[in-house]
Amino acid sequence: MISNKPLVSVIMATYNEKPNIIKSSIQSILDQSYSNFELLIFDDSTNVETKSAIDDMSKDSRVCVYRESTRVGFVESLNKGLKKAQGDFIARMDGDDFALRERLEKEVSFLLTHKNIMVVGGQMDIMDEHDNIVSHRNYPERGIKLWLFSCYRNPLAHPTVMMRSKIVDRGYLYNEKLKMSEDLDFWLRLMNDGYKIANLPDTVLRFRVQSDFINKRVNEKQRMYMSKVRKMNFRTKHPVHGVLSVVAGWIFTHISAESIKTMYKKENKNV
Repeated sequence: MISNKPLVSVIMATYNEKPNIIKSSIQSILDQSYSNFELLIFDDSTNVETKSAIDDMSKDSRVCVYRESTRVGFVESLNKGLKKAQGDFIARMDGDDFALRERLEKEVSFLLTHKNIMVVGGQMDIMDEHDNIVSHRNYPERGIKLWLFSCYRNPLAHPTVMMRSKIVDRGYLYNEKLKMSEDLDFWLRLMNDGYKIANLPDTVLRFRVQSDFINKRVNEKQRMYMSKVRKMNFRTKHPVHGVLSVVAGWIFTHISAESIKTMYKKENKNV
């Protein structure tokens, strides 16, 4: 049990999620065992039912909903959230996922006891459109295994992360020029600048995938953005990581879509 409970700002960017799904996602935050949080929802939805569902959930005093007259965009919404966050820690959450009840408590506890870690993520279950858990995804916790993993994969599951707000105070934001892989870019920049990241061994989230999930993952645009981000973050002061990362990005853009589909199917069984 955490005696001194710092404020956590949970950032959620939403766009036309199904009403029942967005309600479930928000409720999973409201039901957290760790209660000292604010939930900042940046809603870009055009769907009236989605807006109404979010408004219903915003009756809880810990929920703040922000809307603009024109669509803002996902990455831009995340940055608005980082700037408005009042907490000592900032957590990410997507509008179609489900946070396990002790997620925030476990992440806060970890950051309080590991002062050298700037961002922590966790393991996650994979669930389908009908809330059935169909697979599980593992991420290395720390050290050389996570370092090597980051050379060819995203080292953190974006909707599981919690970061220290001092990162934002030091000028770190998502790159709004990127429409994909903005999270990978964020982590690589932090790592290049000497900041430590980690993953909890615990499962903290249920990540929802749609029927076209794998096709989206292997589309050419997605792969090109990932390769671009790895090239952008090459640093001569970290040549080994940089070379491995760029080579991995090149390979990922040049192997067949079917090969990548096979890899994802092995990682996400039954999806």
